[in-house]
Amino acid sequence: MTAIPSSSNGTKDIKDVLSTHNAGLVTNPLPIGPEEFDVRFFFTPRPQFVDRKQIFDFVTNMLAAEALKDFHGLLPGKTISFFDPRYPHITIVASSLVYSAGIPRSHLFWGMARILDHMTKTSSFIASDFGFLWKSRPAGGLSITLHPPGREDKHTGTTVLVRPPGRQQNATATSKTIDLTTFEHSFHGSLLSVEDVCMGAIGALVQAAQLPYHRPEYTFVGGFVPYHAVQSWSSYGGEPVLDREMVVKGVYESTRYAIAHDDFHELHVRILELGLVFAEGGYVRYPPLFSGLDGHVNTSTA
Repeated sequence: MTAIPSSSNGTKDIKDVLSTHNAGLVTNPLPIGPEEFDVRFFFTPRPQFVDRKQIFDFVTNMLAAEALKDFHGLLPGKTISFFDPRYPHITIVASSLVYSAGIPRSHLFWGMARILDHMTKTSSFIASDFGFLWKSRPAGGLSITLHPPGREDKHTGTTVLVRPPGRQQNATATSKTIDLTTFEHSFHGSLLSVEDVCMGAIGALVQAAQLPYHRPEYTFVGGFVPYHAVQSWSSYGGEPVLDREMVVKGVYESTRYAIAHDDFHELHVRILELGLVFAEGGYVRYPPLFSGLDGHVNTSTA
């Protein structure tokens, strides 16, 4: 297996990704989970509307942090309150009905993917309650709650402070530091919607969370049908370096940067360590990776 060649503008050609790695894309897990899993949406008589960029940012942050843990394990408590200090008025609570500990972490990923997909398609970014079902039986649930600014929410159960592991801040406007890793960003190409970029990232995070933890690959491609932002990453040079942690941090960093700059053009990112480039990628605009829930690859350019 060889690294994907760079195109003339310094970004990876997504067509090469698809043509070279169709076999891997066919088996890429669907962000919404298997048929046995489902989400029940409850009617909200007095809806409270959530800022869509804030909830997208909150959820990508939360899933990036959880993606570095055991995808098939259980959350550490029957009730977990996720709290992001950047958005103190929003709380996401996941609760279990049938497990001795928390719900399976996989249910959190699949549930959030389905919930935000529903919110996006129905234009209903509303704080509400959602039920998780496994084989048609209630298994747990999730609540998105809002409370007035300045009034602390009484978090239920175990509180998880949402921060991607290892993240540190620095003073530069063009790069952020994660441990010894730095990122260089450059917008280019087509303008996408915030929904395309964020839903594509959420789909990629669900998929990246299921990668082997210590088996680096040359490339990673992920996304979420029917959203047009496709996350594409490749190792720079002759050795594979894209393990789960690096892919997750890259996907999160590209999405965070777009939201922070309120710019949703295609984004190219170079990942450096001690000043040396060892991977690059970002998101590009492309038709859906798959033609439907059967997982068949769609490589048309229409």
